[in-house]
Amino acid sequence: MSIDLSAELTDKRLADVPIVVLDTETTGLDPLMGHRVVEIGALRLEHWRPVAEMGRLVQPDRKLDPGASRVHGIYDEDLAGQPAFVEIAGELLALMDGALLVAHNAAFDAGFVGMEFRLSGYARDDHAPMPPNPWLCTLQLARRRFHFGRNNLGAVARQLNIRVDNAHRALADVYTTAAILKRMSEQLQAQGVETVGDLLQAQGGPIYAPPPAPPVDLPPLLADALASGGDLCIEYVASRGSSRRVITPTYVTTGSGGAYVIAYCHLRHEQRTFRLDRILSMEPAGDG
Repeated sequence: MSIDLSAELTDKRLADVPIVVLDTETTGLDPLMGHRVVEIGALRLEHWRPVAEMGRLVQPDRKLDPGASRVHGIYDEDLAGQPAFVEIAGELLALMDGALLVAHNAAFDAGFVGMEFRLSGYARDDHAPMPPNPWLCTLQLARRRFHFGRNNLGAVARQLNIRVDNAHRALADVYTTAAILKRMSEQLQAQGVETVGDLLQAQGGPIYAPPPAPPVDLPPLLADALASGGDLCIEYVASRGSSRRVITPTYVTTGSGGAYVIAYCHLRHEQRTFRLDRILSMEPAGDG
């Protein structure tokens, strides 16, 4: 059973609870705009000893943003034949079971991991975080309790005299984050920050995977296609004018500028993001 913020947990030291350190590499910056995980690394520690790990490339069913590839060095051709997240979700959940989750910039990783679990059908309650585990953030600890000047993973590691290998790849960054966490916890213990509860408060409070986007009033045809997995033929206005295309809607979300439909575009053979107010018309694809 996944841990919660019970008094029993918050009163324990890190060495006495299972910890899973995670890192993701992604197609871009915003899961609400259809960006996806392309690599995930996870390391389970018990009494500070590694007991299990996973490192997987993930097929996102969309192209990577060039800027993202420049950061992590993963390109579309590297992902050919790799499993979708739904194929590794069970293994990841088993690894995370009962653990405090840790990441450097946990809000980023929690947002992507939470969205992937929801898209994979693992969220049974739209109001509960998925995964339900709390996250501890070494970035927030660095900002709030240390004075490093720069707080990116490499800068924090150097300040703590931790070696960095193969930066910006998921499993390598996981091992760096785990070393940072151990070094930080040792220094914070001297300041009276000793338990899991103390650490969560030191970062500004517990972090959880965010809830899904608020519901959006949808045209009945779109709502039906989302429920059934059906295809729609739409007329869509983009920057270069309008075009007709067949899409398979996956989910609807909200972000800057309004509501968006995340869908597989049969014209481009990949996942695309469509602004709902730019869809001029739609009809079942079989009628087009």
